[in-house]
Amino acid sequence: MQSEPLLLTVTLAQQVFFCASWLLAAYLRLARRPALHWAVATAWAGLPLGLLLLPHLPSARWAAVLVNLCWVASFVALRRGIQAFGHLAYSDREHVVVMLLGLLVAAAVAQWGSSKLPLVLGTSLLMAWTLWRCAAEIRSSMQAEFGARVALWFALPTMAVAALMVLRAVAGWLPGSMPAPIEVRAPVHIGMLFASMALGVMINAGLLVMVVGRLVRRLQFQSEHDALTGLLGRRPMDKLLHAEALRQARSGQPYALLSLDIDHFKHINDRCGHAAGDAMLVCVAKALRRVAREVDSVARMGGEEFFVLLPGTDRAGAEQAAHRMLDAVRQIQCPQTGCALTVTISIGVAVASASGEPVQDLLRRVDHALYAAKLGGRDRMECAPPCAPASALA
Repeated sequence: MQSEPLLLTVTLAQQVFFCASWLLAAYLRLARRPALHWAVATAWAGLPLGLLLLPHLPSARWAAVLVNLCWVASFVALRRGIQAFGHLAYSDREHVVVMLLGLLVAAAVAQWGSSKLPLVLGTSLLMAWTLWRCAAEIRSSMQAEFGARVALWFALPTMAVAALMVLRAVAGWLPGSMPAPIEVRAPVHIGMLFASMALGVMINAGLLVMVVGRLVRRLQFQSEHDALTGLLGRRPMDKLLHAEALRQARSGQPYALLSLDIDHFKHINDRCGHAAGDAMLVCVAKALRRVAREVDSVARMGGEEFFVLLPGTDRAGAEQAAHRMLDAVRQIQCPQTGCALTVTISIGVAVASASGEPVQDLLRRVDHALYAAKLGGRDRMECAPPCAPASALA
């Protein structure tokens, strides 16, 4: 039949395309180390297909050995790339054991076996084990970044291929289910080629979705966070403030906003340089984030000014949070500045306790409170008077 060589060529072209795509991704530094591993994985998967196009094929037994060993090596390279992508430690000892077991099974079948059942069973189980471990590592490494549900979706293609490898091993025991000799001219070879195409699409599509997902996540993070300190930027904080105002209008629960300014920051830049000023900004940002609650939002609004949004917080809670932040900044040791510096902050506090207070009014009150803290001698906090209900409704 003439369809087998054509289908074999199409399958090989697919693997070449995947390999070239991952090499391009590595060249563009899009997950460089994982992409190089996945390029090697697709090369191992395509190698036996290329050899089967040669005019003189090895015996059926040796062809089966070659195909199965290349598949095992391909899945080992795939898993190593996933470990690199998830910033996990390489399990190279386990990879070596898997490859040695594959070689032992293949060598025994090639030399003394009259049936390919041990080869199919052994290599299928090795590939299923490797893929199942891949899926578990995808879930564990992606869960913290994307959440449990998205991480499960990332792992599903690999889990599906692992299940297919288990079915391949089980099917080898069924009467009449063993494949005929692996030759291009054998009609049964079409099924293997279609399976190779499907598995290649499933695995590489899953990997591509992970890479694109991480890239989009990083771009989103960079657009919403300050490049120097890693805190939220002005626009995300504005959105959070309006969302909190809407939530208060529904529930009536108060929230607080803290405006913080580093005292005499210009003197730090003038005395030690702008690099020292940047280092001090990073140290202050870390101190604020460390003492803030998990539900609090900390943002750098520009220059040396920071905002801290405290959901569900009344005046007493806001004042306690402000004192914690004053103490945390006083204790900062920042050797990166290269100067013996002490740093303090002034804090303005405004509590939105009157339902329906516009965000602009809250911002105006917290600015006045910060100005009062600076006039009062700095290194202190000042709480704005509460907004009157009548003015809030106006």
